[in-house]
Amino acid sequence: MSDFLNAIKVDLLDSRRRPILAVLVVALVAALAYALLGGGSSASSPALSPLPVRPGFSGIPVSQAPANTDQAVAETTSGASKQRTGSSRDPFAPLPGTGVTTTSTATATSTASSSPAGAQSGSSTQGGGGTSSGTGTQKASTPRVLIRYHVTAQFGVVPPVAEGAPPQPAELKTYRQLALNQPLPSKDNAQLVFLGVVLRTGNEAVFALTGAAILHGAAVCLPSATQCRGIKLHLGQSETLDTFDANGNPVTYELKLVAIAKHEVSASTARARTATRAAKAARIALADGAARHPHTPHSLGLRFDPLMGGLDLAHPRKVLLARGAKAAARSR
Repeated sequence: MSDFLNAIKVDLLDSRRRPILAVLVVALVAALAYALLGGGSSASSPALSPLPVRPGFSGIPVSQAPANTDQAVAETTSGASKQRTGSSRDPFAPLPGTGVTTTSTATATSTASSSPAGAQSGSSTQGGGGTSSGTGTQKASTPRVLIRYHVTAQFGVVPPVAEGAPPQPAELKTYRQLALNQPLPSKDNAQLVFLGVVLRTGNEAVFALTGAAILHGAAVCLPSATQCRGIKLHLGQSETLDTFDANGNPVTYELKLVAIAKHEVSASTARARTATRAAKAARIALADGAARHPHTPHSLGLRFDPLMGGLDLAHPRKVLLARGAKAAARSR
């Protein structure tokens, strides 16, 4: 063994290998110096910056374990078996530190709701806390309106005039708020039947005649002058009828249209549909039994509009066509 070491020593001390030996020694010393000096003086790695936290959000704070192990804190991550015997805690009570979060969230919400004054209706504005408040407007539904007319009329007997005596004023009775199809003066002695107000003018009323009568006044016969089944009377006008009473005695009546008041009544859609269905059923009944019900607007060429509460032409297009045909025939 000593011979081997002596051989190595001789080889190393050989003048031809001294430069190589010097290079190896220098490299070894440099490596040791770098390992000792570089590791100690190297700068520590920079600390990582925390992730940015959006305003309005904060994590749930984790409380440290108390020094007393008998006190139970359910939020700690390193609990002990002894904590199970501690006092109970309300799970719905806010955790420590959540007051700041609530305040910041409320501030963000109020900021979002009061931000841009020029924001259009229906847009959604997002605040710093991520909450959005929509300001969409709902279109208000317009209620249906029913129109009703309140008609006041006077009707009564005109006393007969004796020879040489001055005429006596008529004994008129006032009928307020006439109902549709109300007979005048009574059901047992019906001389006229109230049918409604003319919608085109709003100041005329139509009455159907129940029998033959001689008319005197400014009323207009309906449906025509040759077939006088009813009269159309203007507001403030009066009409006299020479006819017979229920016992067959000749008598003279006077009708005076005193007032027409128009009222608008709000109604729901269901009520309007009910009125429409009732009007449709009435039209069907009139079409099926017009001959059995002569005292109807249909017999005078009119129809009753339940929504407008008055009378209109039954078939305006047919009436216009008929008038055009008559005018063309006359021109020939």
